[in-house]
Amino acid sequence: MNNQEKLMNQYYSTHYSRIMPKTIEEWQWVIERIELNFGKFFDAIPRDSLILDIACGVGYLEYYLLKKGFTKIHAIDLSEEQIKIAKNKLQEFRCDFSNKVKFYAIDAFEYLKTNLLPPPPSGIIKNSYTVIAMIDLLDHLEKDKVIEILDLSKHALQDKGFICIRVSNACTPMFPSFFYSDFTHKTPFTLSSIQQCFSLTGFKVINMNYEKIPKRRNKIGSIGQLNRFIRLIGLKLLGSFLGMPSAAFSRDLIAIGKK
Repeated sequence: MNNQEKLMNQYYSTHYSRIMPKTIEEWQWVIERIELNFGKFFDAIPRDSLILDIACGVGYLEYYLLKKGFTKIHAIDLSEEQIKIAKNKLQEFRCDFSNKVKFYAIDAFEYLKTNLLPPPPSGIIKNSYTVIAMIDLLDHLEKDKVIEILDLSKHALQDKGFICIRVSNACTPMFPSFFYSDFTHKTPFTLSSIQQCFSLTGFKVINMNYEKIPKRRNKIGSIGQLNRFIRLIGLKLLGSFLGMPSAAFSRDLIAIGKK
């Protein structure tokens, strides 16, 4: 196991455990974030669709999809500790995932390449997935690996299947502070570079935008409200000065592509 694999395998204990939501309210905010940006898309596809979540992390998307009524979910992550946390969280929130979510602790490239070979050990055949999701994954890959995993994903999708991604927004002035706070980050994105990657790998862009962020539900005092208001006004003024829409200050970008 090389150093990069060690970092990703211990991603939770070395980094994410410090910023992971600690309360049910914080967890629900993360789920609302998914709904706000991908809800209409998931509402429009059949509930028996086979979905692959690459780099499932601590199980946000699995929780979301189960609550939406999806029953065929494959979740993979290089980190066994992240998968353990994901299972524990689903149990903690009384979200039944038995016979609905299959977790695999495996490298995404190995998984996709293996499943393209006949007959695949996991019982999955080529062109089997309706949706492949990559939430906060591509940022952790070198550019050549980004193209490779998109290309592999295309082969694993059904005809007219979809890919959903969320990536770091390199255009926001606050980019350095959050991108480089995670040592495993490698490649940031812009809307143009997402388009470029999709075009190169044969995906048609269905939706691409700055990520929308739901309002925090936590109660804050008058000073906190004032600080939030000042920050909002400041961002609008800065955006006006830079000739950027206020939405461009979003931390992440989202995109949905079609095979």
